Amino acid sequence: MGRYVVGVDGGGTKTLALISDLEGRILGAGTAGPSNYHIVGIDNAKSAIRKAVSQALSRAGVKGEKIFAVCYGLAGLDSPKDIAIMKPHLEGLGFAEKTLVVHDSHIALMGATAGEPGVIVIAGTGSVAAGVNESGQYVRSGGWGPVIGDEGSAYYIAREGIVAALKYYDGRGPKTLLLEGIMRELQLETPEDIIGFVYTCVIDFSKIASIAPIVSRLASEGDLVAQDILRNAGKELADLAIAVIKRLDLKDRSFPLALVGGAFKAGHYLLDEFKSRVLSFAPRAKLSKPRFPPAIGALLLALKELKVELTDTLIGNLERTYAEILS
Repeated sequence: MGRYVVGVDGGGTKTLALISDLEGRILGAGTAGPSNYHIVGIDNAKSAIRKAVSQALSRAGVKGEKIFAVCYGLAGLDSPKDIAIMKPHLEGLGFAEKTLVVHDSHIALMGATAGEPGVIVIAGTGSVAAGVNESGQYVRSGGWGPVIGDEGSAYYIAREGIVAALKYYDGRGPKTLLLEGIMRELQLETPEDIIGFVYTCVIDFSKIASIAPIVSRLASEGDLVAQDILRNAGKELADLAIAVIKRLDLKDRSFPLALVGGAFKAGHYLLDEFKSRVLSFAPRAKLSKPRFPPAIGALLLALKELKVELTDTLIGNLERTYAEILS
């Protein structure tokens, strides 16, 4: 009987499961709907995960074989309480002897660094940084959500753009084209109409985040207020990274620092500020793109749970067979 591991990347929009052998050869993949239990509920999250994993097993042709370890990296597991709630339900699915349940930033980190010590900063609609050191210690910074956190994210950039626009309108802030740009983009007649837009988006912060490209465009066209917003976003994201680097004692070490998410494409004002601050603190950090996606990070964690050595050959097998699965 073969020996296999499963990695699951469960998010707010979809769930992806991968199965591999202990040499890192990916044999199958399965997809399903969202599995963030805060959004879809526990039963629907379990159903999506069951469907994705079952599909991966079927496509791999190993249905019924024993899975030795499974790692579930799920969005919404933001506290130990969340993990305590979901773990018994996931163990109850009965897919493996060993079940590992982690926050999705953990599998994103493992995928980004191919299992090596390092740091990842994720800046999409929200923001979070995470890292792991040579001792295997994992820490996270940020990820507190749009009401009390998400500094440096697309949501943050958009919100600051709206605030600056309204301050200019009130006469409390410097001149900026942000007000005109936001009103044109949202097809609003008066600045007061922004109130209705914002407060109908409180359950879908991605709609507010969609304004971020306006800030980026105006910054590139010379709007000083928009440029400052992007610089501040870069500072906030650097603070997330530096907090993780400090806690893991990586300041004087060489390590990969992977950048993920659309906010890093907002323009050089953000990226230059981020790089300057982080590299002034940790000059040996190596900024990079993620090597693998989060689902492979989940596979790597499952393999590590079985004490499998992550050799160059194993990493090469993952790289080759993932490309084959995608094709």
